[in-house]
Amino acid sequence: MKDNFIETRREFDEDGKEIFREPVNFEELEHIAEVGGIFEEFSVGVNFYSDNLDKEEITNLLGHNPTKAWNAGERRPIGYTKKTQITNWGKWYLSSERDATDLNIKLRNLFEDLTDDLDKWQTLTSKYESWVDVAGYMNNWNREFIVEADVLKILTDRNLKIHFDIYFNGEEEEEENDE
Repeated sequence: MKDNFIETRREFDEDGKEIFREPVNFEELEHIAEVGGIFEEFSVGVNFYSDNLDKEEITNLLGHNPTKAWNAGERRPIGYTKKTQITNWGKWYLSSERDATDLNIKLRNLFEDLTDDLDKWQTLTSKYESWVDVAGYMNNWNREFIVEADVLKILTDRNLKIHFDIYFNGEEEEEENDE
């Protein structure tokens, strides 16, 4: 549908007269920007957070080990450094790799490895703050993605909200230093 949009669109002025434009030779144009398209990469994850988190309970109910997990009061790593910290809250999360796989496939794959028992999900989401995160990475502006209805159903059946975190990795032109 989008491919035919430019060819099938007609424009009219305020008096209703059709506006005709000269055909454009795209090979003579200078490429200055790219607009639209899909995100270059995604990563997704399911998260549980609480001051009273029990990481073993979550692991047992979901039937899968987390990427990382800690209970309140446990020493845990800070990001990807060798530093550690102790917090008064716990977190359990399972995340995917960051790559160019379609967002909907990534989300389906994430939940394919976890329990289908909605009663277990109800237990977890009523006890812990719970959500799915989607990190989208783009190298240019005006990117888009669609979360398909079956994926939305997976999330709503499990009482999970969704959090989008968008990153722009575009290349900035380096300024010349005239010193």
